[in-house]
Amino acid sequence: MKQLSTGLLLWLVLFIACLPQGVKGAAGEATPANPPAEIYIIIDDMGYRPTDVAAFALPAAVTFAILPHTPQGSIFAEQAHAQARDVMLHLPMQARSDKLLGPGAITADMFAEDIARTIDDALAAVPYAIGVNNHMGSQLTASGRAMQNVMHSLKQTGLFFVDSRTTANTVAQQVARQYRVPNARRHVFLDHEHNSAFMNAQWQRMLRIAQRHGKVIAIAHPHPSSIAFLKSKLASLPADIATLRPMRDYFRQAVSYEAEYAGSATAVTSASAPQ
Repeated sequence: MKQLSTGLLLWLVLFIACLPQGVKGAAGEATPANPPAEIYIIIDDMGYRPTDVAAFALPAAVTFAILPHTPQGSIFAEQAHAQARDVMLHLPMQARSDKLLGPGAITADMFAEDIARTIDDALAAVPYAIGVNNHMGSQLTASGRAMQNVMHSLKQTGLFFVDSRTTANTVAQQVARQYRVPNARRHVFLDHEHNSAFMNAQWQRMLRIAQRHGKVIAIAHPHPSSIAFLKSKLASLPADIATLRPMRDYFRQAVSYEAEYAGSATAVTSASAPQ
């Protein structure tokens, strides 16, 4: 009897040890494994260059943010929609720098009706847009009055807003919440320095944030080096660690504002970064 009990105990120990990693609880009972983290990648600045078409080789879950009134903008929006790819309006906003904003820009001296008309015209130029993020905007997104007018207009459209966070002084999300506009923030810029060492470091940072908080939003641009980098990284993304999702999935359930973690709260300050 003693030998039988010892044998049964040994069998139980071996059985528990063979259970998959992450499935055993503290007392040995089965527990569900953690779901993979969610990665959301937005490609900004689409629309000016015919060579940006290379970005269409990226997985359809990568979202395109398209500049309004650009030579390729409407064409890219139609092609993206045909791929079942999410399209966003990449809305130019006034920056602290002297960089050209391009057509369809929102500036701090505009009246509310001018902002509303500019947004409507921009959306007409980028069909199928389901959300908006700011192109540059380091001055405008820091202005409460200007962002109130922007969010008032966006509220009428039913679109979401993603703050690109080109300044640490942004109030965009705060105002979006006041107007009950679905909103989120960029957590990582992947490629504001165009070298593989920097992009690798930012990619690892993105993964750490995703694993810590369950989801992360990253922004990149249609530079040839960035597209090649993303194609390689996304092809080898471990499915059990992280999954690539389109931006529409970010808002499929209520997002806790407390979960809009401060792990990347600081704005990009590199001279080559969007302003």
